[in-house]
Amino acid sequence: MPDLEKNSDLNLAARLITYIFQPLLMPTAVFWVVLFFIEGSSNLTDKGKSTVVGLVFVTTFVIPALTVIMFKVTKVIKDLHMKDRRERLMPFMFISIFYLIVSFMIEGQQWMTPLLKVTFVAITTVVVVTNGITFRWKISAHTAGVFGSLGFILALQRAFPSTNYLLWPLLVAIALCGAVSWARLYLHAHTPKEVLGGALLGFVVCYGSILLFA
Repeated sequence: MPDLEKNSDLNLAARLITYIFQPLLMPTAVFWVVLFFIEGSSNLTDKGKSTVVGLVFVTTFVIPALTVIMFKVTKVIKDLHMKDRRERLMPFMFISIFYLIVSFMIEGQQWMTPLLKVTFVAITTVVVVTNGITFRWKISAHTAGVFGSLGFILALQRAFPSTNYLLWPLLVAIALCGAVSWARLYLHAHTPKEVLGGALLGFVVCYGSILLFA
């Protein structure tokens, strides 16, 4: 009986981690870190920065998430976990197209500094490449998201060595990388190779983009 309760608790924990720290939230988290932790990343006031983070949240999380829910309601997908690789194609394709549209829409905005542009383009690249790979292989979008965030923070720390405020975001990102990887494996949502593939994709693209282009 204790083993059953333990397994039930672990299953609940894994599901909560999967739902709460899912990839669509990563752009919001990254923009929040860049705007509020990197000095000189923008000339916006704190209120302006909060508005930008809110805009990113709506365009990269709320609208895509509502679309995925719509796919579930209309039975395009069986459930929100989308364990079948083929079920992921339609939602991932829509999200990729939407991120590309948002990239073009915000390109000319006054608040879009070179650092913010590189950040959003890198995020969009991870989304589009993840979608492309999904046509042949079930790569983990969750680990692509969290390891991409880790890549951003490590690259920002290296590109802006005078910044002393990234320790806590870094520690949180490292913890989330471990927790999300464990959750996806525990739920049998991915194989170790799929988890590793997502992690490498997210980290390499995001880390490399900041160091090369920011």
